[in-house]
Amino acid sequence: GSVRLKTVSHPTSLKMSNTLVGNSLVEAPRIPALVVGTPVPRLYVYDHCPFCVRVRFIMGFKNIKHNVVFLANDDIETPTKLVGKKVVPILEIPSYGEVMKESMDIVKRIDEDPTFGPQLLKPASGRKDLSEWQDKHQDLFRLLQRPRYVSSGILPEFSQQAGRDAYVRNHALPPYAKEEWSDDKRLPRAMRYAKYAEALQQTPALLPAAAAAVQELGGMIASAQHCSEGGLSYDDVDLFGRLRSLTIVRGLPLPDTVRAYLESMAAAADVPLYDPIAH
Repeated sequence: GSVRLKTVSHPTSLKMSNTLVGNSLVEAPRIPALVVGTPVPRLYVYDHCPFCVRVRFIMGFKNIKHNVVFLANDDIETPTKLVGKKVVPILEIPSYGEVMKESMDIVKRIDEDPTFGPQLLKPASGRKDLSEWQDKHQDLFRLLQRPRYVSSGILPEFSQQAGRDAYVRNHALPPYAKEEWSDDKRLPRAMRYAKYAEALQQTPALLPAAAAAVQELGGMIASAQHCSEGGLSYDDVDLFGRLRSLTIVRGLPLPDTVRAYLESMAAAADVPLYDPIAH
């Protein structure tokens, strides 16, 4: 039978702040859409995937008309036909006869080709503090975020049980190593789901450490428009995709600098945050 995670209960009444209602209801000023060839480019993604958000980021900032195709997490056939293996993101530009994988390669291709508008991104700064922060708190946020991606079934890649099964099998929770986690004899499917459910139930115990972690992050963001001094850069392409998933954790207080940055990037990139479905 199908297995569903039990989500953490919370009050049904919502405070109707702009953030909770959803940034998609706030119309951001945008440059005219740029149409490059017909049919328009197709971008194959998973919604939760930070590498996919990198490409959505540059396509949104440049307002390049394209179709976003959300693949089921267990769909092997589609990406394999396109690029030879199960991987996302994939950008297909039919008018060029071009298909690309590797998120940063795609970003570079789109940003540096004048056909897709003026170049926007400065080079990566080389700063280490952001990556060190991510490495330091990786296990904590995996416990908070990974179960939430699949628990509601709302994200398109997880709308069917097979997609949820594929994700849970391939994404270990700490302290398990990936090899141990995906070994059905050592950790059967039902036990993996139980571990995901346990992680959700641990939320009250995990939130204080997560709140302290994001407070550390607050001082690392230069401004709402760019995380590093000097303007929009490849630092932002990487960081926004990773920080966006913070907003799926209900009750996690974000410093003003982090919240302003996320909302600014989400509006400019046309990639919604998770506040309306946070749990």
